[in-house]
Amino acid sequence: MKLRRIIFFSYIGVFLLVLLVTKYFLKYMLFEQKTANIVMIVALVITVLLLCLNYLIMKPILKIIIALQITSQKNANGDFTILKEKAFASEIALLLNDYNVMVKQLEQQVVQIKAGEKEKNEIIANLSHDIKTPVASLMAVGQALSDDILSDDEKKYYLQAVLDNCHRIADLSDELAQFVEQESAVIGMCKDEIWLDEVLISVLTAFKGKIDRSQREILVEGTEFLEPIYSNESAIFRILYNVIDNSLKYSQPQTPIKIRVEKQPTYIRISIKDFGQGIAEAELEKIFQRTYRIEKSRNQTTGGNGLGLSIAKKLLENLGGNISVCSKEGEGSTFCIEVPYRV
Repeated sequence: MKLRRIIFFSYIGVFLLVLLVTKYFLKYMLFEQKTANIVMIVALVITVLLLCLNYLIMKPILKIIIALQITSQKNANGDFTILKEKAFASEIALLLNDYNVMVKQLEQQVVQIKAGEKEKNEIIANLSHDIKTPVASLMAVGQALSDDILSDDEKKYYLQAVLDNCHRIADLSDELAQFVEQESAVIGMCKDEIWLDEVLISVLTAFKGKIDRSQREILVEGTEFLEPIYSNESAIFRILYNVIDNSLKYSQPQTPIKIRVEKQPTYIRISIKDFGQGIAEAELEKIFQRTYRIEKSRNQTTGGNGLGLSIAKKLLENLGGNISVCSKEGEGSTFCIEVPYRV
């Protein structure tokens, strides 16, 4: 039964109850009939007036309840709507305000979830597309080797191509793994005493093959004055790995990479400078967004799907640090990583 009908029947019930009780008492009291009639009429009039007053008070409340029901149905269907009704009672006004705040927060969360899903789909689509190229190349090389139509020199060339494509697939797999770990918070923020120079050596060792093949010189300054910091070693490794990997991808072979470590009062700054193509000023604020890449550089040579810098930024924020970049087209880029001494 609807609330409006319940209130209506309750009013009729109250009216009849007052009528019966008044008649009962008047019947067994020594009043003249005229006086009894006057008393009954007065009682009924007062009852009617009280019921009307009660209805006037309940009517706007009932209107708000009905509006709340209709609005809730719209919100449940994804059509987020706030209540614009005005309430004279402070408690109901607070209820409406809390409801509207809740609706706005739900709308923001739904927008964020949809944007996240769209971003995930884009990442998966990009990875699927990018992985087809090295796989197709491997299939072609495999077919040529199985046909035994290659000379020894050609076999060496094709085997190197196999190795390069395997590295390419490994890089794509690593990007996807990092993305999944970031989304599911696999990397815990457990903290321990670590030495940045040792972590930096481990990162550069991981890139030794790539550095040797591109005939690069890695110049490191400032590590002799370092002190241990209290942070998450896995996160620091991932941050440095992603930024150095980005510098190697977007700079030409045989160009150096300069790494400078500086002690500050509350944090350590690590500057990683390359001499690559640089980044346009209009794109500097976007490079830490997931899936964003400078489109002219999105090719098989550089690879990647724009996740590395985004993951580095997220990890640094979890550690209480920061990352920034300054760049000029044609002159290269410098990434500044700030790691606090203690998380």
